[in-house]
Amino acid sequence: MGTAMLCVMGRASCRTRSWGQGDLTGGLVDQVFTQVRQAVPGLAIERLAVTRASDDDNVYFLGVGAVLDRVQVDTGPGGQPPFLVETGSCRVVTSEVAEAVAAVSAGLGSGDAGSGDDLP
Repeated sequence: MGTAMLCVMGRASCRTRSWGQGDLTGGLVDQVFTQVRQAVPGLAIERLAVTRASDDDNVYFLGVGAVLDRVQVDTGPGGQPPFLVETGSCRVVTSEVAEAVAAVSAGLGSGDAGSGDDLP
């Protein structure tokens, strides 16, 4: 799909590929990404690109502009909950789309969390 690139989120380097609006998992994370894209102009999403089919590729790196690793989202298989949302200073585990949207939006510095709720 997109060009593979190298990213670092406070850990070892990893290869990713661009995850556009037309890319879907078929899981609830698609709703999370759709809502965050509406709330955060210029959102960029990269998905972990693995070398073996048995490896877990349900890891996404989100950012705005040139900073593509501000938020990391891990999901269950097929983009299903639970969602693990990590930023440099926050970690949220949830099975709720609205809570995941709020956590991602807050991590990206968006004033509109998309759900109208603040993080706990």
